[in-house]
Amino acid sequence: RYIGNLERGRTNVSVNSSLSVGDPADHFRFRVTSDQFARITTGELVRRRGGEPEVAEAGIRYQLLSPSGQVRADSDPNAGAAYEAWQDLGSESNLKLAKGTYTLRVARDRQSISASEYIYSFTIRGGVEAIDDDQPDTASREFLTTERPAVPGASFDHYANVTAVLGLFTDVRAF
Repeated sequence: RYIGNLERGRTNVSVNSSLSVGDPADHFRFRVTSDQFARITTGELVRRRGGEPEVAEAGIRYQLLSPSGQVRADSDPNAGAAYEAWQDLGSESNLKLAKGTYTLRVARDRQSISASEYIYSFTIRGGVEAIDDDQPDTASREFLTTERPAVPGASFDHYANVTAVLGLFTDVRAF
């Protein structure tokens, strides 16, 4: 799914989604409009096994794929240099991305429970300089994608209007 453009210091790309039971992975494409630093923050991971949701310690693996499809960063600690790049992407070190279209693959990791739904979120910020913890968010636009599973037996998506509204660029004025 295409989730928007990452423009230097002007936009954030945010996603709230889930891996339903039996769903192995999601792929989110975004375009980097010019060479820039990027930083990702991931939200609390929640697992649901039929009953009430609970915080999960593991279950999701993130991989950032380059425009050519190579793994550029990987949240798996056994991924070597790609794991080091993931550590940079999620910290004040940041990761330098060249202009192009990238894909963030969100998949079940080795410790996930296949009979569980995993609800996750992430935000990617871009900037002219490395983004640190003290830097205010100066984005003027943010693209939010929120998905819901189709209602069982439905012949159309009951939530299409909600997804369409949430998928619009909105003005976020941070001063």
